[in-house]
Amino acid sequence: MKRKSVATYTVGCKVNQYETALIEEELAEIGFRIVPFSQTADYYLINTCTVTLRTDQKCREYIRSALKRNRRAKIVVTGCYAQRSPQELKRISPQCQVFDNYQKRHIAEYLAKEAFAIEETRESPKKLKLISKFPHHTRAFVKIQDGCRSFCSYCIIPYVRKEVSSRPINEVLSEVSRLLDSGYKEIVLCGINLGSYHQLIPLLEKLDCLPGLERIRISSIEPLHINEEFIGTMKSLSKICHHLHIPLQSGDDHMLKLMNRKYTTQDYQKIMEMVRKSIPDVGISTDLIVGFPGETERRFYNTYDFVNKMGFSKIHIFRFSPRPGTLASRLPGKVSASEMRWRSRMLDNLEKELREKFYRQYLNKELEVLFERKMQGKRENGKAFHSGFSSNYIRVLAPVSEDELNRLISVRINDVNCEFAIGEILH
Repeated sequence: MKRKSVATYTVGCKVNQYETALIEEELAEIGFRIVPFSQTADYYLINTCTVTLRTDQKCREYIRSALKRNRRAKIVVTGCYAQRSPQELKRISPQCQVFDNYQKRHIAEYLAKEAFAIEETRESPKKLKLISKFPHHTRAFVKIQDGCRSFCSYCIIPYVRKEVSSRPINEVLSEVSRLLDSGYKEIVLCGINLGSYHQLIPLLEKLDCLPGLERIRISSIEPLHINEEFIGTMKSLSKICHHLHIPLQSGDDHMLKLMNRKYTTQDYQKIMEMVRKSIPDVGISTDLIVGFPGETERRFYNTYDFVNKMGFSKIHIFRFSPRPGTLASRLPGKVSASEMRWRSRMLDNLEKELREKFYRQYLNKELEVLFERKMQGKRENGKAFHSGFSSNYIRVLAPVSEDELNRLISVRINDVNCEFAIGEILH
């Protein structure tokens, strides 16, 4: 009998990507055939995000595209959008079965039974199995923490991932060991509020001792979780990547207060200075929100000037999107869509300048790169160009042979632009 097929698609953060990979592995083990989302499948699984209005729209688009591919397919929808508005998603089609974030662990079991009608469960989470592979990546994401109770005024996440938890260290170590056995060289620690992990420094110290693991990357960490002990640990452990993603959101103190961010620009600058003093080659990326209610032109330029002064290596820029039920959705001082677009373009141009400036420091220098993605159509001396990342998260392009993939390779940087550094392999 032909095996039933499942196609998955993930919208959103690294935690979502990890959770999809876990479900995929469970489904494969019980006999399902995993196929690309672009193909016809018996079942489609869409792991959703609800951080902005645009991500909501994107999730609905993927549900409809799955229905177009196979009108008889069962559509399983889960994730944060499913947690926030299950009825909204069910109205798209009677074929949509919605699992909230706390029912997500039951998806493989229910698909195996082909049971697509469950009642809300309040039972405590089952112990999740460990993943051993991360499809389509040479770096594996490892979720160590879940949930957030910070309640930044714009953020829906504390309402859709309320339960704050940390995985036991031994469980994380076992999972990383399985991934190493599968050939992975770099793991990316991720969580909804990663810095709140209950024993982050002891975990990093134990991971640093694992044979076969070459890189430990920290996905994102809030400013208030960075202190001298954390920086000292990052400096002393040889396998920790010299890159931090530290969300800023605004470079204006009044806006930070409205956002309930619990730090000032001065606090943030001190953290940046501490990190750079200890780890001079560190790359620091960040998140910014433009058009938050109350952001006047002057306050926007305060952000622009502060960002320029901080010299980030990469910036993710988001236009404010009111989320239902959050404090920010009720604040006065709305910024027009056209003004948000203009401010976003201003910051985007600055981001490109800062990124190229950071990359340019490494011109004619050597970087160790883990290559992972083939660039279509670009070749040199019979070798296809691939992209990968350095420890400090510089995206590097170079001609790479197949046997040089999934290895740390020394590369001399010969040219840079605002998108990537271009180099040659050193043998």
